[in-house]
Formats: sequence, structure tokens, C-alpha cells
Amino acid sequence: MTLPRRSDLPPPGAHVHLIGVAGAGMRGLGVLLLDAGYRLSGCDQAGAAELDELTERGAVLSAGHAAAHVEGADLVIFSSAVPADHPELLAAAEVGVPVMKRARALAALLNERRLAAVSGTHGKTTITALAGLACSAAGLDPIVAVGGRVVDWNGYARPGAGEVAVVEADEYDRSFLDLDPSLLLISSVEPEHLDTYGTLEELERAYLVLAERARARDGVLYCADDAGARRIGESVEGTSYGLAADADCRVEVLAREGSLQRCRLTLAAGGWDFDLEIPGEHNAQNAAGALAMALRLASANSSGVLLEGELLETGALASAFKGFRGVDRRLQLLADTAGLALFDDYAHHPTEVEASLTALRRAFPERRLVAVFQPHLYSRTRAFADEFGEALGAADEALVLPIYPAREDPLPGVTSRLIADASGGGVRLASKEEALEFALTVRGPIALVFMGAGDVTELAHQAVREITDAMGG
Repeated sequence: MTLPRRSDLPPPGAHVHLIGVAGAGMRGLGVLLLDAGYRLSGCDQAGAAELDELTERGAVLSAGHAAAHVEGADLVIFSSAVPADHPELLAAAEVGVPVMKRARALAALLNERRLAAVSGTHGKTTITALAGLACSAAGLDPIVAVGGRVVDWNGYARPGAGEVAVVEADEYDRSFLDLDPSLLLISSVEPEHLDTYGTLEELERAYLVLAERARARDGVLYCADDAGARRIGESVEGTSYGLAADADCRVEVLAREGSLQRCRLTLAAGGWDFDLEIPGEHNAQNAAGALAMALRLASANSSGVLLEGELLETGALASAFKGFRGVDRRLQLLADTAGLALFDDYAHHPTEVEASLTALRRAFPERRLVAVFQPHLYSRTRAFADEFGEALGAADEALVLPIYPAREDPLPGVTSRLIADASGGGVRLASKEEALEFALTVRGPIALVFMGAGDVTELAHQAVREITDAMGG
């Protein structure tokens, strides 16, 4: 396939229109396009009330969709969620305005830089954010594009003037195959998005395509703790990171205090301690991958061997994550009051659910752990009902909401009851109203987490607002 290049985009100063501008990926792309000198317009059904990172930079945004929005545009960019019969796409075709998917546009913007791609079933967003911080601490001034809002940047992207770009590489819809990474990180490879790939073997082949692109340049980093990532990483002679004793970049959690973890990264030539202010061994694992990326990218000779050649002093990296407040919806603490610690989490795969619940159990061992889980997609629920039921067993109590359909139509016989039945007890079905009432009336000490990739986050924030109001402000 022909990979996108900057020449596929109109020159800076041209007018680019984004359909679905409120989406996480589109917001980040919008920031980078504005920083590159493009004039930007955009629209979304949800409106533009909270898109300050774009409007403050000069973007003109509209609520709703209309064919007239594409008038005067030199390029229209749309996300995978936009249907082919969208009125603005049809209008663009009618007047001859080029259209491009979001993933391809991002690749065109960044492929000619020293591109570091973060891929994997789990952890992409957190690793990308942490890698951006580490690369910044290393003096690389990177461009970063993330699939979630990074609290420290108050947005989904970090513009930079350096040659390095770090991007979250999403496997959905084969989007990441538009990227031409110099360095590839693979966090995990598990069955996911099989509506796109059909089989795990086909999914792994897609990862291998990316790995081969990076192999002869800055190479491949892979998580030694994940069997799928290890299979691909070892096949291209990559460098490993993680908790495993044989990892080339090994991380250990030395101590925990609530959400704070004191960690140690050990490499062949030495190592150092660092603090991480987000809970969970999986996040220590994520941090190890991010630090390994920064070390590789900071190598003057790009030798592919960590700590050989003219690398930066590790002292800068030791404090790279100091004060990091995380990414929205990634075990995000929304409130901790009156004995109730309330979290919002994006976990929507059984492995992610288990990892988040384990992290909270270890961070708050004295509290009762309760999960409110919203399954995402009928197909995913059908495929993983048993695994979800088992994973939710890590909580003391779990409430399961109706399935959030997203882009799918209902499947016969597929409901949240499949998860409750698979749990063997401890998991009960609940409506949103019942879950909200539970959050408002439960008594601590409790750690309560709202989990899922759908609109369960709105329920979590509503609970916080009502709890705050009930306490007088």
C-alpha cells in the first residue's frame, strides 16, 4: 500500500474541515493542523461548547451537520464513525473537495518525521502520554497525539518543534497501517476488533506489518509480560520491557501509598528509581515502555541498543512523571470525600477490567471495592461474557448496566445478563438510575469505579455533581 505523505495534504494556509470534531482523535488532529498553519473549521452533533483547545487557536466550529459546512474547504477529514452517506461527505463529493479519513490525515502530517507509534490492545493512551512526557524531559520537544485528554496538557495533543512525533496507533479499522513508524511499541496483542480482522492470526499479521516497517530503523519495543506482544517482538528481534525478570528494561514496584507508586527501572547498564502517581502494576509497566521509548529516541546514533552511544543522562527521566495527573477516564479519580473514592475508567476489555480492579484493590486495600460496569458493543459482550463475569469478580460488588451499542445493532439473546450469569454471583444487573442511586446512598470506606467505553462516564460525573451538591458545594 502507498503510505500517506505530507504532499497528500494541501499546503499550510489551506482550509481544512473536520466532521465529528468533538471526537478524541479529531480534537488532537485539529490542534496539530492548526499548529502546522492550516485554517480549521469543524462540526459535531454534540456541539462545540467544550472545544476550547481548538476555538482558542482560531478554529471555527458549528453544532450539528449540514452540507453548507464544506463550502470553501480545500480538504474534508472524517473519522471512522462517520457513515458514507453523511451529508457533508456527499456535498464534498458533489463539488469535488477531497476527503480523507482521520487516521490517514494524521499519518500524512507526521509520517516524514521520526515517528514513534504506540500500539496494542491495552494501555496505548497512557503509554503515549507518558512517552510524550519522557521525550519532553529528554529535550526532544516532541509532537504527541493521544486518544484521551491528558490533564497536564488540557487536551489531546502536544504540539512540538522537534523532529520526533509520538502517536497512539489504533488497530481498529486497520487505521494504524497508515503509519510509517521509525519506532514501534507493542503493549499487548489480544483478540479484539475481530469484526475488522476476523481472527487473532490476521490481527497479529497487521502488527507484524508495522513491526517490519520499524525493524531496520529505531526498532521495536514490546511488553515481555504479554504473550502476543512477545511473539511479535521476538520475531523481529525487538527489545522488551515490563515486569518479567527477563525483560531488557525491567520495572519493579518498590512501594505503594494510595495511588502513588515508587518504581525502579533496571537496564543492562544500570537503572534508576522514579515515582508514578497513578496506581496499578499495569501502569508501572506502561511507564517502563514510555521510558524505553524516550531512551531509544534520544540515542544520538539510533543504534537500537539501550544505553549505548550518546544517550541523555537518566537523571532527567527520573523526574519525568513527577506530578503526572493521568489521562481522562484512565482510573481517573473524580472525588474522594466522606469515605467514598469515586473513579472513572475506560476499561472495556476483560483484561483491562481485571487490571483496573486489581490496581484499586492494591491502592486502597482497606476499602470495599465496587464496580459499575457498562458493556460496550453487543459483539464484544457475546465474545467475552464469561471473561467479563470472571474479571468483575475481583470487586466486592459489581453492578452491570445495559449494553452500550455504539455502532452496532442488537444481537439476538445478547444482553448484560450473560455477564451476570457467568459471574456465579456478586454481579447484579442495574439500570443507570439504580446505579446513580447506589452511588448517592452508599457509605464508605469505599472505592467506587464506573467502567466502560460508552456514556457511563456521564453517569460518573453526574454522581460527583450530585454528591457535591448534597454536601453543600
